[in-house]
Amino acid sequence: MFTFLIYPLTKLAVTAWSAETLSELTSSTLWQVTLRAGGQALLSVGLSLLIGIPIARVLFTYRFLGRGFILALVTVPFVLPTVVVALGFRALFGDAIPNGLILVVLAHAYINIAVVVRLVGAQWSTLDPRMEVTAATLGANPFRVFTSITLPALRNSIVLAACVVFIFSFSSLGIVVVLGDGSSTRTLEQVLLRSTSVLLDFPAALAAAILQLIVVSLVFFISARISRNEPRARVVLERERIGGRKTMFIVAVTCLVATVLVVSPIASILWSSVSSSGGVTLQWWSDLASTQNTRIGSPIAALSRSIGLALTTGVIAAILGGAIAIAVMSKKGFVVTLALIPLGVSAVTLGLGILLAFSRGSFDLRGTGTLIPITHALIAVPIVVAVATPSLRNVDPRRYFLALSLGAAPLRAWWTAFGTVFSGVMLAAGGLAAAVSLGEFGAATLLSRTDSPTVPVQIARLLSKPGESAFATAAVLSVILIIITMSLLLIVDRIESRKVIT
Repeated sequence: MFTFLIYPLTKLAVTAWSAETLSELTSSTLWQVTLRAGGQALLSVGLSLLIGIPIARVLFTYRFLGRGFILALVTVPFVLPTVVVALGFRALFGDAIPNGLILVVLAHAYINIAVVVRLVGAQWSTLDPRMEVTAATLGANPFRVFTSITLPALRNSIVLAACVVFIFSFSSLGIVVVLGDGSSTRTLEQVLLRSTSVLLDFPAALAAAILQLIVVSLVFFISARISRNEPRARVVLERERIGGRKTMFIVAVTCLVATVLVVSPIASILWSSVSSSGGVTLQWWSDLASTQNTRIGSPIAALSRSIGLALTTGVIAAILGGAIAIAVMSKKGFVVTLALIPLGVSAVTLGLGILLAFSRGSFDLRGTGTLIPITHALIAVPIVVAVATPSLRNVDPRRYFLALSLGAAPLRAWWTAFGTVFSGVMLAAGGLAAAVSLGEFGAATLLSRTDSPTVPVQIARLLSKPGESAFATAAVLSVILIIITMSLLLIVDRIESRKVIT
């Protein structure tokens, strides 16, 4: 972890830190980008809460047929690659809404609905509904009950969800590159990418990275303070059955709206992949293997490359994350801190550090094809640790000591106690890491060569080209990416289900 995380970041800081960097930190242009990105993120937070809270209310306070399906459905946008989501909104709205702030905010809200629903809904399900019933009995109208009873009880979870959505929107790249207008929607991540890959202005890149790290760290600090002050959950009561026409209508309308919101961009991508100006066609699928030009490359080659990188990332992340999870079980707190660093570091910053550290001398890894998997694995490590640690902690440690008392060697005893759970967790964690790799855009844009892009990078390049063919080819690649990503997540869910059963 030190070799591939701390050393590259240190190398980046030493290489780029200079008086020019300090000068860039005071640049009015950089601060204007920061303020605009912050404003865009706040708008994204507001819209995400406006959409997500009513859905959370229905899904976590009522019991009805299809609830689990709707909950899984609203989670889908969060796991889709950002470039695919951006393409979906381009396909859905066409020229009706031009690229700019409106489309960016809509796309960010779409992705982050799951964050609001999951975080707010989880706390909503622990609230005692008898308090609301009592207030209504005393004459309070539904709005007064919500603002005076329910909303204060949900305050912490709402603020936590807002912090998470703000971080995702503030540091957004794929959505902004595809749907932004290049001025009002720029983010520090976009400045960082342009400074490194186009302008080769490392002081400006480092200044953007430092400023973004400060903002993200501040939001993380607020989130941590809120989490620490989170009250203990009350006893979870059984969800209320739907009763009355009014309640049934509210639930039905909410589920219908949630379904339409989630499905519309995905359906637009599917339609774009099989349609042309002449009507329905499969031409774009049959022409997928053709090379558009030397700059874009072959879509099939990009797909094959992304799958290979995802598999490599899954193996690296599973091994690295598994080792960290074991260290966490041994109460090594500094390891947890180390594993969480990628959460606060830009993917482009991490990729740039990896490139500087391992692109020359005896550490030159550019020709090995491992720079992208290493970077993707580091990005995925926090997810792997989050999946692995709770499962390993749930194993009864007495099984380990029992195996030792029966004469087993320490390693054999550990595997006897934890091996079954550990192997299942690592498979699931590897699948999640592979899904992250398939959709990652920022680091891949920086590290992939012009003639060998990953699928998200090639989709972005295709969308920058005029013509029906380029857009349709991007739609076809997006459909394939959706299928592979969702298949990986279904496999992970299946492994997790078996683990719970055993």
